[in-house]
Amino acid sequence: MTSLFFEEIEVGNRRTAGPYFVSKDEIVEFATKYNPQPFHIDEQAAARSVFGGLTASSAHTFSILILLLTKTEPSLRILAALGWINSGCRPLCVREMGFILKSPF
Repeated sequence: MTSLFFEEIEVGNRRTAGPYFVSKDEIVEFATKYNPQPFHIDEQAAARSVFGGLTASSAHTFSILILLLTKTEPSLRILAALGWINSGCRPLCVREMGFILKSPF
């Protein structure tokens, strides 16, 4: 896999990954283990919530983002490191993504 440093990025360049489809079972399984809020695990409670239905937790959607970030090509090695002390380590970066989280329910 090739990777780019910040100086090599062209303005307006986009990377895409996905789509990634989230099932109701996946939402409930993840939330039961990591974030058991009623609107993530109980359809009736979720229907009465501000969301109006079952919704994936932010931790779940972030984990999907991380998965999709690993599938972009070329990957970015570093986006910004303000105040970063050069110790041989490089911070992870957030890339602009073009993916859609869809639910069939």
